Amino acid sequence: MEALKKLAEYLESYSGRDKIMRIIYYSAQLAAGRSSCAATQDKLNILSDQINSCRTVLRLFDDIPMLYYTLSYGCGRQEADRFLSCCGVAANALDQLYYPVEHIAWAADCKLLPLKSEKWWTASSICWALSMYLMVLKSLRHHRLLQQVRDSIVSNDLTGEHFHILSAMQKNQMLTAVRCFLDFVHAVHWLPEGFLWAGKLHQWQVGLLGVVSSLISICQS
Repeated sequence: MEALKKLAEYLESYSGRDKIMRIIYYSAQLAAGRSSCAATQDKLNILSDQINSCRTVLRLFDDIPMLYYTLSYGCGRQEADRFLSCCGVAANALDQLYYPVEHIAWAADCKLLPLKSEKWWTASSICWALSMYLMVLKSLRHHRLLQQVRDSIVSNDLTGEHFHILSAMQKNQMLTAVRCFLDFVHAVHWLPEGFLWAGKLHQWQVGLLGVVSSLISICQS
């Protein structure tokens, strides 16, 4: 009963529901890419398209929460060094820009705006890719700083409680780096062909990247 309660509370939250929809979407992509039955592929693609459309519409309401987070973060004075601050500010700016660009692309697809959506989807993918790249750098830098603190604790022969806390923080930063790197690989795939591996991933590979990234995100939450 307690497990059911926790699951219900998780699904009642916007973040939890989005994470579950995300893993369903990528699982359908993975299964469709590996299926040898055309009828099954069609059904899985319809499912993934519907889930993706739902997530896109729900992101229409993310601008204000993102703006609040960006303003709360400010210039990143709470970060341990200037590199972390610069990465955080730049990533927030890209994330803030991502949402209205995606909204325009979505509205163009829905014929609500007299625009071609391709360039707007490309612009949103660029924002996503750059943001994920910066988050990888930020997480790795944070991991390194935590390692320096751990080394000082060992040399000073302090209690193991702080050591274990720092180890957990390091693990979380490494998971974040892996998750963001997977999303970066995925984001590059949607850029115009000819840039790195853009357009070269198979559907099942896109699905696998998304499933692993989603599982990491759920574990971290």
